[in-house]
Amino acid sequence: MLFDKLKANRRIPFHMPGHKRNTKLLGKKLPYDIDITEIDGFDNLHCPRGVLKEIEDKAKRIYNSDNSFVLVNGSTVGILSGVAAVLSRGDDVLIARNCHKSVYNAVELVGARAHYITPETDEYGVFQPLNPAVLKRRLEEVKPKLLVITSPTYEGVCSDVEGICELAHSYNIPVLLDAAHGAHMYELGSSADIVVMSLHKTLPALTQCALAHINGDLVSAEKFRIKLSVFETSSPSYVLMSSVDECLSLLENESYKIRSLEYVLKRADLNDGLADLKHLKLLEYDDIHKLVIFSGYSDLSGIELANVLRESFNIEVEMATASYVVLITTECDDFWSYKLLQNALKEIDASINKTEFESPKAFPIPKKQCEACEVKDSLAVDLSSSEGKISAEYVWAYPPGIPLIVPGEVVSREIIDYISSGVAKSVNIQSTFNMLPEKIYCQS
Repeated sequence: MLFDKLKANRRIPFHMPGHKRNTKLLGKKLPYDIDITEIDGFDNLHCPRGVLKEIEDKAKRIYNSDNSFVLVNGSTVGILSGVAAVLSRGDDVLIARNCHKSVYNAVELVGARAHYITPETDEYGVFQPLNPAVLKRRLEEVKPKLLVITSPTYEGVCSDVEGICELAHSYNIPVLLDAAHGAHMYELGSSADIVVMSLHKTLPALTQCALAHINGDLVSAEKFRIKLSVFETSSPSYVLMSSVDECLSLLENESYKIRSLEYVLKRADLNDGLADLKHLKLLEYDDIHKLVIFSGYSDLSGIELANVLRESFNIEVEMATASYVVLITTECDDFWSYKLLQNALKEIDASINKTEFESPKAFPIPKKQCEACEVKDSLAVDLSSSEGKISAEYVWAYPPGIPLIVPGEVVSREIIDYISSGVAKSVNIQSTFNMLPEKIYCQS
């Protein structure tokens, strides 16, 4: 195990990092004692042949993938590398519009031409699985070199990845699956040509720990590794890589598999305990690791619900929107955490009033005037007077980090109203230049 090897390393460190593992001087609040660089015997992430190759082989075993790669810059570096491994300047790419902003950044960096397919939303405003008929039509219209989709979504909605890949492959089109929230779904590791997943989101690994898997022969694993060496740090953290190793070993452990079965029962029990809520509503989607609590039928917004949970019950949610909150549950939650959450939601539910809920308007997709990489000089203008101008920046709500507008798209009145409405409801709206809600950068 890499962690054990790190702990056993007693060499005098005349090398990076600068703390020199001196815990007598620095204390043990941080793991200085096992933080090293690529010294002899500890392999190299960009050319793994030893202990790091063993970690990648372990990932291949667990996820049944053709090739697996350790990522220490999160899923983002896998997405950047995956897009760059397939696309060149001027190539067409079809993107599910609910993809994370890292996908858009990758497409801009390589200079590809972006086309979109927008999943439908349900009555609560949650993106639903991709429609196969619509996807087929878009593939025939665009003839892309790559299809990029997200499954599961932040709320736990899953698309038919196997069916989508079968359809795309019939046109000889590879699929990049952003499964950042699906590392616990082991079957996804071999489900698409490129699969990127964050171990730290739903599995016991440190933040930034992720994996990428390359399958089949439509995408070159060697080219992916080359691009990974461009986007991923040349000084990867051995602390993080040992966390990946520990996490994968845990997944193979029989006691963890038993704990996973117990988790399913505990989650079912929690759902049963929330079934009689009168004003709040449990929205059940495909991934039980996500707990979505809808507050739109009450006089409490999703943002306010998150605040009450934090301030009155010491519970922090993963994401809060105008009308619902998302909580992540995992095998590492204990029984008392579920009981506290259940009691908190019931207490809040009893203290709020019923209201009418108006389904949110459809996600407004702006008109594209040019590609993001083609936007020229820009200047800041008042958001209120930006209608008709070409955006020079990304605007997104974070989380989940899905762009509301992309550079090169026309700012419409619907977009202005959508941003203003989100800000008014305390949704965390961000932009590239961080001047919202007052100003937005547009092409001059």
